[in-house]
Amino acid sequence: MRKDRALLVSLIVLILAIAAYALRETGGAGWMPGCFFRKITGLECPGCGMTRGTTALLQGRFKDAFLFNPVGMILLPLAMIGVAIETLAWVMNRPQMFRLNPGRWGATILGIVLIAWWIVRNLF
Repeated sequence: MRKDRALLVSLIVLILAIAAYALRETGGAGWMPGCFFRKITGLECPGCGMTRGTTALLQGRFKDAFLFNPVGMILLPLAMIGVAIETLAWVMNRPQMFRLNPGRWGATILGIVLIAWWIVRNLF
């Protein structure tokens, strides 16, 4: 069972690595569909700039990545760590040794930060 899970995770990581390489080599996301919310309203959503930011990160342009979406670039590593911890526990079929659990107040604060970011980025 563990071997099956490890194989599945390995295949997913390989696919993500190939996608990251393709994103890095294209120099942008011209082949991506773009933000549906922005196309409809003309306003940016809280996630706008994440694809460009991720591309900049893959190319080593950390300042540019942060400028595309500062909140997203702060939250992205935390999300990646959380997914890695959950995946490792799932593959090993064991309880997690550590969990990123913000709790109710942390989730509320995160929601407020995202809504505030959404409003601020569209005002300036």
